[in-house]
Amino acid sequence: MSKVPATRAERVLFVHAHPDDETLSSGGTIATLLELGAEVTVLTATRGERGEMLTPELAPLFGDGPRVAAHRETEIAGALAALGGPAHLWLGGAGARPTDLPERRYTDSGMQWGPDGRAIAADDAPADSLTAADLGEVVDDIRAAIRSTGADAVVSYADDGGYGHPDHVRVHHAARYAAKAEDIPFSMIVDPGSTEADVTVDVLPVRAKVRAAVEQYRSQVTVDPTDPADPTALSWVMPHGVRHHAPATEAFRYAEAPAAPAPQTYAEMSGQAKVTAVVVALVLGLVAGGLGTVTHQQTLGAFPIGMVLTTLIVVGLTVGIRLLYRSRAMVAAVGIGIIAATQVLSSVGGQSSPLVLANTAGYVWTFGPAVIAALVLAWPDLSGLRSGALTRRE
Repeated sequence: MSKVPATRAERVLFVHAHPDDETLSSGGTIATLLELGAEVTVLTATRGERGEMLTPELAPLFGDGPRVAAHRETEIAGALAALGGPAHLWLGGAGARPTDLPERRYTDSGMQWGPDGRAIAADDAPADSLTAADLGEVVDDIRAAIRSTGADAVVSYADDGGYGHPDHVRVHHAARYAAKAEDIPFSMIVDPGSTEADVTVDVLPVRAKVRAAVEQYRSQVTVDPTDPADPTALSWVMPHGVRHHAPATEAFRYAEAPAAPAPQTYAEMSGQAKVTAVVVALVLGLVAGGLGTVTHQQTLGAFPIGMVLTTLIVVGLTVGIRLLYRSRAMVAAVGIGIIAATQVLSSVGGQSSPLVLANTAGYVWTFGPAVIAALVLAWPDLSGLRSGALTRRE
């Protein structure tokens, strides 16, 4: 599977479990997308009420859920501002809750470290925690966020939540179901050193923003000082004492392989599609030729409406196909179809055919389509010049 860098700006919804997750696992991508002009929204499921308070001055807050939540709200606000200012929603709150339901808060479910060093569910998750909530309700809230933001892509954790945290796992499933229900792509955060990545993002250019964002989370991580020998290096110590080094790239895997883009021009079509396109163009030409032969002599009073309309139809058909598909072959097929239909119909009546008379309208219809098709065929392809001009302007 090919790996491609993320360069296209779009409307992206990042769904995370707690404040700091968005920065530690995808902050570089958020900052990069914002610099590219994307509309980015971070949806946070809980306020991390059960998070540890690492600094001595914050230690008294530990265990006091409302006070911890209030503090972590300030941390995420500062972090998001440092990343470039994406929009922010709280799951169950305004913009992330069906309008016919009262708003609610999901609280941190907590976790404990398992024997294998990965997070497992806590023994005392509160009744209002994210993992205790009905999965369908969580999915509906994320769907509401997708709709309110107009998101056309959703990003969240892989199915193991990154390191096993039950809130992360719940967010993965809910976000994935919501994206599928809304029929938009869902991408999962993966280890950039693995072979699973479908998209990689070079985050070194935005390293300063990410460092500033990580430094907002003093209650959760201890950031190592900047290394003068390598200013792009960034590392921090997690609450359980493990030092984490920010990678040079962030990586994502599609939940499902994205559909191949439909061909936009004749040159992008497969061989079979090209044959089909030419046949369809020929049939259009035969139909236009038949209608034109029958109607080109019609007048409205003294105005030769039949001659004018049939000429406009030929111009519109040939020019439209040339502009839309950039194909001389299809234009030629249209021209051949028109001429063939005209000749067959006019030959039915022989020299005295009432369909194509020896008058102005008859001469225009006899020779006009061939002249128009020839001019459209001779028209140079300027698409490359237009693309170059657009690139220079950008």
